[in-house]
Amino acid sequence: MSVPDDSSAIICGIETPAPASQRPAPSQAPDLPPPADPRPRRGSRASWIGALVSVVALAGVVYWATQQSAPRLPQDGGEWLAALGAVLLYGLATFVRGERWHRLLVDEGGRPSRRDTHGLNIVGYMGNNLLPARAGDAIRVVLMAPRAAIGMRSVVGTLLAERLLDVGLLVVIFVIVGYGLLGEVGSDKVEYVLLAAVAVAALAGIAYLLVRRNERIMGFVAPIASATLGLRRAHHGLRLLGITMVIWTIEAAVWMSTGAAVGFGMTPIEGLYIVALSSIFAMIPSGPAYAGTQDAAAIIGIKALGGTSAQAVAYVVMLRFVIVVPITLAGLALLITRYGGLGKLRTARA
Repeated sequence: MSVPDDSSAIICGIETPAPASQRPAPSQAPDLPPPADPRPRRGSRASWIGALVSVVALAGVVYWATQQSAPRLPQDGGEWLAALGAVLLYGLATFVRGERWHRLLVDEGGRPSRRDTHGLNIVGYMGNNLLPARAGDAIRVVLMAPRAAIGMRSVVGTLLAERLLDVGLLVVIFVIVGYGLLGEVGSDKVEYVLLAAVAVAALAGIAYLLVRRNERIMGFVAPIASATLGLRRAHHGLRLLGITMVIWTIEAAVWMSTGAAVGFGMTPIEGLYIVALSSIFAMIPSGPAYAGTQDAAAIIGIKALGGTSAQAVAYVVMLRFVIVVPITLAGLALLITRYGGLGKLRTARA
């Protein structure tokens, strides 16, 4: 599962050209970065903060887990079938995410093949699972821009639009399910989520008002904001919102199937609650694969739903396998066989 971090992590890893005030036409060449600096680059401050958060959170989770009983693996045919179903459902959710990204790219004037859209979507997941600072998104941008024949900033804008669609829907799900339907289960956390959402919206509004006064900055930001602003068109925006709802419905089914694989059944409402809670925790800057933060959220969610500590440990272990291992292996295979491996990636960026 991948949910959204701050888009600055995407932008920091990409060199962009001089500002342009209009969306590039489909026939224009993509933005080309300046020559690569031969000097080694230091990791961004955000990367170090994320790594520190992950180390602390993961250390806490590991220490807590060592005090519990050994995790329970699937024990019969039904539970192993549930585990397989969770993997297949996650693959379906990834496919639907690829379709959403394809529509965003086409709306920005790009001409990507569906094969590349889905392939690079999987490669991006692999990068996010193995590399810090959501570097998988930077990989998507660098490899997709020339294939879609649009600028890198426009590709970054499609990823930003994905994040906003996910975050907006997740907050709504968490508030409705956690407070309105589950009552006491999530009510103590809803207020914090609402306050954070209001604060982020207010900061975004202030930033927009400041940026729009500076033509140079506005010209640079315009291609990045284009995909998000395009969501205001009713037909386009509602269609993408509908696709996003399908994605998170399937994601909830993934988390429910994972619970069934370790003997912890969930209702659909409980599945929506735990996937929304964990995805909101995943917004906290962290290391590769949301290590530590997402695990802590899953444990909190299972305990809140009445599960035991042993069930929470088993759930986290099984969930990690379902949402990390298969897609990471598939992404590595695609990067090597179709996109030229890491050497090709360095050449494309330089």
